[in-house]
Amino acid sequence: MLRFILRAVRFLYRIVVYRLLAGPWNWLMLKSNKVAIGQRSTINGFISVECAPGSVVSIGTDFRVNSGSFFNNIGRQQQTSLICREGGLLTIGDNVGISASTIVCHESVTIGSNVRFGGNCVVYDTDFHSLKAAERTSLPENKSNISKRPVSIGDNAFIGAHSTLLKGTIVGENSIIGACSVVRGATIPANEVWAGNPAVFIKRLNT
Repeated sequence: MLRFILRAVRFLYRIVVYRLLAGPWNWLMLKSNKVAIGQRSTINGFISVECAPGSVVSIGTDFRVNSGSFFNNIGRQQQTSLICREGGLLTIGDNVGISASTIVCHESVTIGSNVRFGGNCVVYDTDFHSLKAAERTSLPENKSNISKRPVSIGDNAFIGAHSTLLKGTIVGENSIIGACSVVRGATIPANEVWAGNPAVFIKRLNT
C-alpha cells in the first residue's frame, strides 16, 4: 500500500511540477536568451540557459531534452544546461537528443543532426582559466589568455554517458564515444569507436 502511495505521489509531482510549470519556464529561458529553436522540440524537466549578449544559439527541429532526476534517471542526474558567452556560436542540428548534460560555448560548438548524448555529458570549448598561475590567481582574474578552440560533432554521432569533450575535439559522422570517456582535443574520423581517458581508437564501424 505504501509503495502504491509513493508511486502516486511521484506521478502527481511529475504532472504538476514538471508538466505544468516546466513548459512556461523553459519557454521563458529560451525566449529571454534569444535562442532560435525548431518545431516539434520536447523538453522534459527544467533546463538552464545562459546566453550572453553577442552570442548566438541556434537549435534545429525535433530537439529532445531530459533534464533532472525524474527523466532518464541513470545516475548523476543534473539539469541540462546550455551556456554561451559573448561572441560564442552554438549550433545544434535537427533530431538531437540530450540528457542531463551541459554544453559550454565560449567560441564555437557545432553539433550535427541525429546526434545522441547519454546522461551527464559535458562539452567545453574553453579552458575557463589561464594556464599561467599569475594570471588565474590575480584579482581581478586576468582572462585575456584563456585558450579556446572550436568543438565539432558530426551527424549521427553518439556520445556515451558521463563523457567529457574538451576544446578542439572533432567527432566524425557516425562515430561513437564510449561511456565515461575524456576526449582531449582529438580528431576522431568518421565511423569509428573511441573510448577511455584519454579516449583512444577502439575499432572501425561497419557502414
